[in-house]
Amino acid sequence: MSVIADTHDAMTDAVRHPEPEHLLDGHLLLATDGTASADGAVALVAELRRIGTCLVDVLAIFEPSPMPVPSADPSLAAMTAMAGDTTLRDEFFASVDRQVNRCFVGQPLMVVTRSEGSPVRGIVESAVSMEADLILTGLRVHSLMDRLVGDETALRVTRATDRPVFAVAPALTSRPRRAVTGIDFSRASMRAAAAAAGMLADGGSLTLLHARPRLDLVASADDGIDMPYSRGVTAALEGLRDAIAANHTNITVDIERRDGEAAETILNYAIASQADFVAVGRHRRNAIAHAVLGSVATTLLRKATLSVLVLPPAEAD
Repeated sequence: MSVIADTHDAMTDAVRHPEPEHLLDGHLLLATDGTASADGAVALVAELRRIGTCLVDVLAIFEPSPMPVPSADPSLAAMTAMAGDTTLRDEFFASVDRQVNRCFVGQPLMVVTRSEGSPVRGIVESAVSMEADLILTGLRVHSLMDRLVGDETALRVTRATDRPVFAVAPALTSRPRRAVTGIDFSRASMRAAAAAAGMLADGGSLTLLHARPRLDLVASADDGIDMPYSRGVTAALEGLRDAIAANHTNITVDIERRDGEAAETILNYAIASQADFVAVGRHRRNAIAHAVLGSVATTLLRKATLSVLVLPPAEAD
């Protein structure tokens, strides 16, 4: 029963001390590479800027090639690599300019901050120096080869930053109307729910989804605490729903419970319910715990075809 008590205490504490977040109405840092995967993020920010009062900074970071062009002459190889990078850099920034001009047409001029180097480091440092409330990037659908080569920028940024990150799928070009938040009763997941509620358009809907691993289900059944656990989780979900609904009267909030691994369950439910995005909180774990338990946020960012909002852990978590 201690698990139920602990989760209930965490929920109660979060409700007593709500952290209202209106991320899409704050200071937005939009990072784009000019590709189609960032079209949704750029279009969404342009729409928010057109109808709202958000502050927007646009960032484009060109990453030079890490490998010189092979050549028997080292100096020739270096010169060839520099010439190649110059051409690629010019094409990169031209693509970004075309994308921004297309999406922000009819609005005051949007200046793009340009730099070269590591996109992840540049985004994270810019978010701090610009005091951004939310980082927005494009979401690229991963193939197996992508995962073998390395994780995409959005995922690496979530691991490195202390700011919320919204990886926007190309299809999301206006304020979202439907969201699903994975709830494990950590404070991070409750902040994710509050943030998701504040991002929805009037008349939107938010589902608070608790996924219970099947192994946990079997263990609790063997221990005879299945019914008390279920009742405790339902009561905690209802309390969180009521608290969020009271703070966000312009949307509807409902709850769902499912059995299964969290990331897969959240993603399947979100797709089936035609959600615009899923929101999760990132846990504070050491390297060993991360390797053993994995990360719901990581799995979602690797597998999702819809937008993903990731809330970082707070110091108190």
